[in-house]
Amino acid sequence: MGSCGCSTRTLIFALFGPPGCGKGTQATMIKERLGYVHVSTGDMFRNAIARQDPIALQMQEYMKRGDLVPDEIIRDMLQVELGALLAQSQRPKGIILDGFPRTLKQADLLGEIMVKLKLQFTGVISLEVPEEMLVQRLLKRGTGRPDDKEDVIRERMKVYYEKTRPLEEYYAKHNALNTINGVGTIEEIFERITPVVRSWETNSPC
Repeated sequence: MGSCGCSTRTLIFALFGPPGCGKGTQATMIKERLGYVHVSTGDMFRNAIARQDPIALQMQEYMKRGDLVPDEIIRDMLQVELGALLAQSQRPKGIILDGFPRTLKQADLLGEIMVKLKLQFTGVISLEVPEEMLVQRLLKRGTGRPDDKEDVIRERMKVYYEKTRPLEEYYAKHNALNTINGVGTIEEIFERITPVVRSWETNSPC
């Protein structure tokens, strides 16, 4: 996705996957077994709010009004989060982005972050699971909350695919999309992901 000219290698990639695909589980596996840092936008928001960060407080104002949080605020929060990780005495070997980017505009904003932090975005790993399997999986593990109902689950799937398909096409054009079969045991799926990450580690210029 373009050269950044950085001298210290830190691999950064995004993990895509629809609700129920096991993305969080695989991110944890990559973190624990391959030594990567997992940056989830959901966790990032909660931590920033707990710290009472100015950006997080600004975000809360939008949420209180029922408005969508502007992408630029998410970009700023992510830039602060990544900057803090890179400033550590022991710079992480790799970072998994979970929850960002989700739209083409966010992909452009991620590019801005990479330029400012002198990093290179390596690519995307997308977990593919048939929709019916995902729906049944989510219904089975449901907790009885309103969003566990089938019609709500299917709407979440629809929104995900509407937003993510254009992103996948975008990264595919840049030879940065790796589609992984997300059906199987946790170990089997991890074994499919690992060679992709190892290949990036070998070939990444920074």
